[in-house]
Amino acid sequence: MFTISPQSKGFDIQNAFACALASKAAYQSPELIGHQIAEEWKVPNVLPFHHSNVRGFIAASDHFTIVSFLGSERDYEIWQENIDASFIEGPFGQGDRVHRGFNTGIANEIKNIESKIKDLGNKNAPVFLTGHSLGGAIANLAAAYLFIKNHPVHSVYTFGAPRVGCKNFETTYNKFDSGRSFRIVNRHDIVSRIPPRMLRYKHVGKLYYLNSEGKIHAGLNSWKRLLLYLDPSGKDPKEYIKEIARRFPGAFDDHSMDNYLKKIRTLAIL
Repeated sequence: MFTISPQSKGFDIQNAFACALASKAAYQSPELIGHQIAEEWKVPNVLPFHHSNVRGFIAASDHFTIVSFLGSERDYEIWQENIDASFIEGPFGQGDRVHRGFNTGIANEIKNIESKIKDLGNKNAPVFLTGHSLGGAIANLAAAYLFIKNHPVHSVYTFGAPRVGCKNFETTYNKFDSGRSFRIVNRHDIVSRIPPRMLRYKHVGKLYYLNSEGKIHAGLNSWKRLLLYLDPSGKDPKEYIKEIARRFPGAFDDHSMDNYLKKIRTLAIL
């Protein structure tokens, strides 16, 4: 059952579950999205969108708005094909640099999305942003653009999202964010490890790690240290992916949104 709590502050497992449902729903056709949200979730207003590489939907009531960005279950294959991982000036204009390929679409479409958020529901309602995989990266970038315009961003929940920008972007984003972004990673999810750190990419938000037993851990420092130790060296994308897959045979399955949803659903009903 879809429930979301705008009154809740900080990480909330029920809100995480609602955002996981929304991230999964984004993979459906626009017709199915509209039916599920209106008929099953009982959220009155829904608008799918598709602009360039930015796809997803906006669902709104008088009390909240949720924007879910479509990702790809197989983003690691896109990375293997040498997606443009060069840096471009970021949303904040404070020396922040972000992934050119991730940013291009949302930079062009953020004004349209802002307008639709205002028109679809209560323009002052808190906004939840979410996405799986590439959709998570776009959710982070959308949040950055909304932060600088003081939009009422409530939370950002991402699932298996890749790294988005440089150290300056991480620092500036987290300053504006003030603890509203939650980066959920399932075990050895391969997409959460690209682009590689050696290309100077950093994650944003606070880590929540789902272990093999389905338990969730906040800001798992030992996990971060493990990643630092185990990340393969070298910058060739194909070799990097192959080495991660060799060391962590389940890394591809761990990226599945179905596996995220299964674990988070269990936690939400406990």
